[in-house]
Amino acid sequence: MISTTEALADVVRRAREAGAVGVDTEFIWDRTYYPTLGLIQIGFPDGECQLIDAPEIEDWSPLAELMSDPDTVKILHDAQQDLNILYRACGGLPKNIFDTQRSSGFVGLSSTISLSELLKTLLKVRLAKTETRSDWVARPLTEAQIKYAEDDVRHSVDLMVKIMDKAESLGRRGWIEDEMKVYEDESNYGEKDPDYEMPRVRGSGSLTQQQRNTLRSLGAWRELKARNRNLPRGFILSDDALVSLIKRPPEKLEDIRQMKGLSERSADRNRKYIWEAIERGRSGDLPDLPNNKHIGPSPDDGYEARVDLSLASIKGICLANMIDPALIGNRAEVTSFVLEVDDLEDSRHRMMRGWRSEFCGQALARLLKGEGSISIDVGTKLPRLM
Repeated sequence: MISTTEALADVVRRAREAGAVGVDTEFIWDRTYYPTLGLIQIGFPDGECQLIDAPEIEDWSPLAELMSDPDTVKILHDAQQDLNILYRACGGLPKNIFDTQRSSGFVGLSSTISLSELLKTLLKVRLAKTETRSDWVARPLTEAQIKYAEDDVRHSVDLMVKIMDKAESLGRRGWIEDEMKVYEDESNYGEKDPDYEMPRVRGSGSLTQQQRNTLRSLGAWRELKARNRNLPRGFILSDDALVSLIKRPPEKLEDIRQMKGLSERSADRNRKYIWEAIERGRSGDLPDLPNNKHIGPSPDDGYEARVDLSLASIKGICLANMIDPALIGNRAEVTSFVLEVDDLEDSRHRMMRGWRSEFCGQALARLLKGEGSISIDVGTKLPRLM
């Protein structure tokens, strides 16, 4: 395996000469906040594969050059998680990414299709998925692990070519190229301020406003602590303990003691910080949560009916044109489009930008403004915009 920076630089040089390579990662993620990178696979157009022994590499700058090279296509499947891991390892902002999973939604397949199913469907290649729970940090790797890792990138270039050939025949090559630019957005790779997020905590339903504030405050403290110590959130404070502190809050600092999901040692070490987080939640000293749904008019009595109509229209158009409806947007995004449709001239909504605007955004906007209609196509039995 590639275990030195010099050898890594040579692989990167060859990858850039090839112009397109498959990229994948293998990692473990059970006792840390961040995934522990064990292996990076590079697959060349001729089927050759190189495995990079991640724990041995000290200088990742050659990989950063590859990831940020706008002239070399990096082919991944379900790209975002791997790109986050690679960005954390090397710092190279991704350029020229091709996601074989996302792009499949443009050629009559699901945009969430598994790699094994996609290879079987398009290339008649069957993968033996036997090592999904392997320890990718332990050495030496077994022959089965090595084959599994290589197979994940061995056919990447062929897969991209097959997908793009199909897209070309459908007139959608430019649409896929437009969609892949999402991976070049730097905001995808920075860590978010937990103060501006509502944490997902099991058993935290039906809370009062003050309890929600305390949940946010404790969740933000736990998130930052987990990042700093590189430990899972539950190792800092379990969901059970967090909910208990919210629903049965202590009256004073000394009341914070060992409980389910909070060891005696952890309680002693963190008592002061937990109390400060609870007090912060009680005082409401928290920034407003960002409005993730829409910026504009408040919902009216009929907006849900217009959202349902829009979703039906989108699904009908997508099914008729063999595009996965999930690529257009989820219900929250369609809702924001419906509510903002009278003020979309600045094209801030993604349904009015790029390929989405051409495919359905403009027609749907006209429909919502009363300038179009929807009917059932007698041939396809699907809704269509008129």
